[in-house]
Amino acid sequence: MLDPLILKGISIGFGLLFLLAAIHKLSTAQQFRVVLEEYQVMPQALAGPVARVVPLLELLLSIGWFAGYRPEQVAISSAALLAVYTSAIGINLLRGRIHIGCGCGVAGSADDDQQLSSGLLIRNSALIGLALVATVPTTSRSFSVIDYVTLGTALLAGVLLYLAANQLLANGAAIETWRNKHD
Repeated sequence: MLDPLILKGISIGFGLLFLLAAIHKLSTAQQFRVVLEEYQVMPQALAGPVARVVPLLELLLSIGWFAGYRPEQVAISSAALLAVYTSAIGINLLRGRIHIGCGCGVAGSADDDQQLSSGLLIRNSALIGLALVATVPTTSRSFSVIDYVTLGTALLAGVLLYLAANQLLANGAAIETWRNKHD
């Protein structure tokens, strides 16, 4: 059984992640469409409709996480969407296409989008696992003030860890690109 505080932290974290990702994709819709075309995993004619649907799916998942409505289905749907992203990244890594942006930025401009790397596969796999943790049944208990302090601290630490990991992945990909240009 899972403590409800852990589920609450996972829910808020994924709610924020999908909300920011949807906002990023909606605000850079044309660049996101180009990123989808660059992946070359679907016919180009589908890139436009998919570029419109994906941010809406992320927005719906965000609402689902925040509302706590059917948490098991939201968790499985989130893991499935992340698995699709991970598969597309993996396919392009196998093709040697590391020069394209991942399209997974949650902040900043599309120009700063990090390039594909095996680190993204690891990050997304960890996110998939974390989403699936939310499918574990929870115990029932009320929250105290210390629980809310713990939740806030854990969320802050999680956000900082996620941002640091993303920066390390972006730096690693940039360094690898730089090395390949100078070899």
